[in-house]
Amino acid sequence: MRTNVLKYLRYAFYSFPLQLLILHIKKHLFVLLFWIILFTSVLQLFGASYGIPLLFLDPEYLGNVNYLSFLIVGFTMGGFFMAWNMSFYVLNSYRFEFLASLVNPFVQFCLNNSLLPLAFTITYIIQLVKFQHTEALLPAGKIILHVSALLTGNLLMVIFTSFFFVFFNHDVETFLNKLSDKAKESLIGKKINLDKLQITKDDHTQWPVLSYLRFPLTISLVRKVDFYDRRLVDKVLLQHHRNAIIFQLMAIVTLIAFGNLMDIPAFRLPAASAFFLGFSVFIFLFSFLSYWFRSWRTLVVIVFFLVLNILTQYDLVVYKHKLYGLDYSKEKITYNNDVVNAAVNKKMIDADIASTKKILNNWHRNMLNKYGEVKPKLIFVNTSGGGLKATYWTFHLLQELERQTGGKFFDHTFLMTGASGGMLGAAYFRELYLRDKQHEKLNYLDTIFLDDMGKDMLNGMATSIITNDIFYPWQTYNYKGGDYKKDRAYMFNKKLNENTDFRMYKLLDEYKKPEQDAVIPMMIVGSTIINDQRFLFFSPQDISYLIKPYIKNSKGYVDDMSTDAVEYKRFFKDKGAQHLNFIDALRTNATYPYIMPAVYLPTAPEIKAMDAGIRENSGLAVSTRFYSVFKDWIDENTSGVIFISLRVDNKLREFNVNEKKTYLSELLSPVGSIFNNFILLQDYNSDVSLAYLENASSTDINVLNFNYDQTNKRKKASMSWHLTNDEKRDIKSAFAQENNQLMLQKLKLLLK
Repeated sequence: MRTNVLKYLRYAFYSFPLQLLILHIKKHLFVLLFWIILFTSVLQLFGASYGIPLLFLDPEYLGNVNYLSFLIVGFTMGGFFMAWNMSFYVLNSYRFEFLASLVNPFVQFCLNNSLLPLAFTITYIIQLVKFQHTEALLPAGKIILHVSALLTGNLLMVIFTSFFFVFFNHDVETFLNKLSDKAKESLIGKKINLDKLQITKDDHTQWPVLSYLRFPLTISLVRKVDFYDRRLVDKVLLQHHRNAIIFQLMAIVTLIAFGNLMDIPAFRLPAASAFFLGFSVFIFLFSFLSYWFRSWRTLVVIVFFLVLNILTQYDLVVYKHKLYGLDYSKEKITYNNDVVNAAVNKKMIDADIASTKKILNNWHRNMLNKYGEVKPKLIFVNTSGGGLKATYWTFHLLQELERQTGGKFFDHTFLMTGASGGMLGAAYFRELYLRDKQHEKLNYLDTIFLDDMGKDMLNGMATSIITNDIFYPWQTYNYKGGDYKKDRAYMFNKKLNENTDFRMYKLLDEYKKPEQDAVIPMMIVGSTIINDQRFLFFSPQDISYLIKPYIKNSKGYVDDMSTDAVEYKRFFKDKGAQHLNFIDALRTNATYPYIMPAVYLPTAPEIKAMDAGIRENSGLAVSTRFYSVFKDWIDENTSGVIFISLRVDNKLREFNVNEKKTYLSELLSPVGSIFNNFILLQDYNSDVSLAYLENASSTDINVLNFNYDQTNKRKKASMSWHLTNDEKRDIKSAFAQENNQLMLQKLKLLLK
């Protein structure tokens, strides 16, 4: 009995599926990272704050989560499974020469290499059912439909790929049958005495396997192939490798060609599919390197990146995103401290202040004519970044505040500033308000426009990354006579325009007159020059008074103050700054690192612009600076200022009393604390600025914080360019939170 048990245990341990898993762990541990990411994503352990699990559990396609969206995700998931199988068949089949004797050897290999794919599929389905039942609140019939779509898509890809290898791959016997008699004799003797065969010195490369799963699902013992000539076995396996590599190359070429169709909405895949396709590409590349360079693989990769790094210094084989409308063909603008400081002077400052005071006077006249207010309240709207949830929250709040105050709120608003996603919502609300004032037939408070703000932005960008940017953007796009590359930034613009019916697709300067007439509030769109942390300001108005800290005293303007900002309109006036589209200004403001490409500007040395939140995420730094410049006018003509702060996070953070420190966390804490708390540091600085203004001003200053408070929520809306329907409902309901209702009552009281 004991002997039989040990025998079965031995067969189980040396079974092909288990030995393949051990082989992966021992030889290809790095590639298992992809599986770890996938497992932790569907288990909601990886990237939850950025919404990565929701891309798998609630995939959206053409604005809907349905059978088709899950079918596509399943199809690409099957593609990842087959990429995994193909790559490791190429790399490891020589360790299992018995495969050459099997019928449909690649299919048999896939069946035995299915432990990880099967475990992931089961985990995915369990988590999918739990999410759709408890979070999405879908009926059982719909959940079953989605699961069946996922499995159907997976099965279709597996069948398609397997058919290719069944058709082109042959086992040893089939290979022999196709040879001439003379060729057969040269490869295998007519009569072989197996007992007299000597073990060759290469046999140590063989991985011990005693049993394997045979298609469809039977257990078989491994058949010896040592009676075949070694060259014959190698020849058959080499044919399999060649076919697998050809298929991989065809898949990559198809993927690149697919990128040519990304302008068509139907070809923008669910973001989860982009994950599967991206991982497939990396596995293909890994297998290519490993197959051709074997043990030299690591050195080849290091040398490749060293050479690439050297070539990028000369602008070779590197892609740099250019801001649409700027001229990069002529001599670059010199950028250094002297040039930046010289870009602004007292005469310019005084002229710009006078121009803005005219706008303030127009605003004041409008308040007097409409409300009879001699000294009205002046409102500054400051909105924070935070992806699409900040966009949705900002727009929803602006609609609600306007509705609850009977239209007084936005009439009293003079300036809007902020960062990233929040500015998208603010800009769209302002555009709709302008169209309403111009008597266009629309209701800017209609919830249909809130739906626009909640539409997916991520699928198009993810498709661009995986089919285009990951290789090299090769498609071009013409704007104002210049050719620019199509990349994920281009796709961001396109998707934002589609979601908003192209209402904001206009030159930045087209807002100049409506702002000057005080029909709409001024909007200063910021960005961060990451080379030196200066602001880059986009505005149709001349705003040189914000380029360096403004000091008014008996000596006038102080010229030795640091210039910590650049005025785009003036600095790049000879490079086509007048061609800037408002959408591009908003996108530069929302250029989150890695998700979007940094914007390279035509300067020497080259500078890059990224998300405004890197420098200041709330917008208060700009609005308080504006206040300090026009404090005297504000004191004389208003009854005070209201700073409206629209945020998707709490200003003060709570400490996690249950957090357990590890050696690694302690080691990384100095760097981690800076990264995790840099927005908190910005808030501290904003509070200091507000305190200085309060002390210096003779009128009231009120700060009203409208927060999307997620402190006590079990599930928090993710910081992503995609929102689920459940997240949208949660964001809308946040307006009813106690703090926000208290702020609303204060606002109503102040505007009486």
